[in-house]
Amino acid sequence: MDFDSLNQKKVTIDEIARALGVSKTTVSRALSGKGRISQQTRDRVFQYVSVNGRAQNAAVRQGAAEASHNLALVIPSHFVHLDLPFLRKCMGGVCRMADQRGYDVLLCYANSNDTRQLERQLKDHKVDGVILSRTLLGSDPCLDLIRSFGVPFAVLGRLENKAALQVDNDQVGAAQDMTRLLIQSGSRRIAYIGGSSSYTVNADRLAGYCQALRENGLLVQKELIFTEVESDEQRLDALDVILEQEPDCLLCCDDATSVKVLKDLKARGILVPKQLRLASLYDSEILLTFSPTISAVQFDAASLGTAACRLLLDSMSGKDVQPRQTMGYQVILRESTK
Repeated sequence: MDFDSLNQKKVTIDEIARALGVSKTTVSRALSGKGRISQQTRDRVFQYVSVNGRAQNAAVRQGAAEASHNLALVIPSHFVHLDLPFLRKCMGGVCRMADQRGYDVLLCYANSNDTRQLERQLKDHKVDGVILSRTLLGSDPCLDLIRSFGVPFAVLGRLENKAALQVDNDQVGAAQDMTRLLIQSGSRRIAYIGGSSSYTVNADRLAGYCQALRENGLLVQKELIFTEVESDEQRLDALDVILEQEPDCLLCCDDATSVKVLKDLKARGILVPKQLRLASLYDSEILLTFSPTISAVQFDAASLGTAACRLLLDSMSGKDVQPRQTMGYQVILRESTK
C-alpha cells in the first residue's frame, strides 16, 4: 500500500503510535519504508490507517520524514576530561551496532545541572532514540527530559524500573567475588575507595563488597570505607586516613583510581603486595603497564555497548525484547594481590 491509496481524513503519527502501542519512530519507519522493522508491525500500521481512513498524504509524509536515523549517546560532562577505556569501548560497541542497522550516533554531554545539549537534540528531532552511558540513583534530569519528549531510550547500567530498557554488568556479584577471593587469600582488613555514590555502578560495587565481608564473618568497618572520591585531593585525603587504620588490602572502584593509588603508595615507600595488597573493580589495559600488575574484575565493555544499542533498536522496530539484561564478568588475579 502507498500513501496515495489512503483516503483523506487526517491521521497523525502520534495517534497511530498510541493506538497500536508502539513508538512514533516505529510508525514513521513503517510509513516511510526506511529502517528495519518487522513486516507484521508495518502491516498493523497500514491497517490502522486504512481502517481509520482518509489520512492526509502530506501529514503522513511529514510524520514519516521525522525519522532521523540518528541515536544520541549521552555521556556525563566531566568524562570529557578523563581517559576512560571503558567508555571508549562502550562507544565502539554502540557505534558498530548502530552502523549495522543504518543509524549514526551523536555524542551528547550532560550532567545533573546542564541538559541543554540533549534538550536541543530532542527538541529539534535530531535523534530517534537515546542511550545513557551512566545511571543515577534517585532523580535523573536526563531521564526526566527524555521521557517528557516520549523518545525511546536504553541505559548502560541499572534502573529501578524493571520495564525500562537496560543492560548492565553484574556489578554486585563482581565486587562480591573479588572481595571473597581477597578474604580467602588471607586479607581481613580490606579498605574500599569508591567514587560518587549517586551513580548506580558505584553503589552496586560497594554493596557487593559489604555483602562479601558479612558472608565471611567480617565486620563492615566505616573507617575503612571512603566514597565520593572524585578528585586527586579527595583520594590523597582518603588514603591518609585509611593507612592510619592499618589495612592489609585496598580495593578501588575502578582502574584509574587503582593506578593513582599504586603511585601514591610507591611515593610513600609502601610495597605492593608485600606490605599492602591492591585490587580494582574494573580492568583495563593500563593495569598491565605498571609493576606490579593489578588484580581486577574484567568486563566486556564493547559487548555491553553493542547489547544496549541492539536492545534499543530491536524495541524501536517493534520486536518483543527482554527489557533488563545482565552480562557477566571475570575476576583476574595478578601480582598486586599475591
